[in-house]
Amino acid sequence: MQRNTRAAVTSTSSPGLYRGHTAYYWATKFKRRTRQYQHARAELRREWQPTVLYALRLASAVFGVSYWSLYNVSRCESNHYPGATNGRYKGLFQLGWAPFGLSPYDPVANALSAAQTVAHDGSWRQWECRP
Repeated sequence: MQRNTRAAVTSTSSPGLYRGHTAYYWATKFKRRTRQYQHARAELRREWQPTVLYALRLASAVFGVSYWSLYNVSRCESNHYPGATNGRYKGLFQLGWAPFGLSPYDPVANALSAAQTVAHDGSWRQWECRP
């Protein structure tokens, strides 16, 4: 008996099936879902980009830290993605604290907190990436 691997099989008692479907079915479903997630992630990055650049300009103006320093460190730390995480470090500048008690994923709060820290300390010593 030859089985068509592309067709969904409804019997759950046959060996090699999971929830009534073949491995081929689940693999193609996973690939399709992965492409959808990648597309959605790219869209999210495009939506956030103007907000990220605004946050960097605002933080530069408020605390007197160079815009290009903020830009380069943010690019290195998170590739300008506000949703970036690395263990306990979150956001644009991979902060280990909640900026001003707000969400670390808020690009404006994250940039302002990082600029304030740099203005107060006078250096980028807390970050792996430096301008």
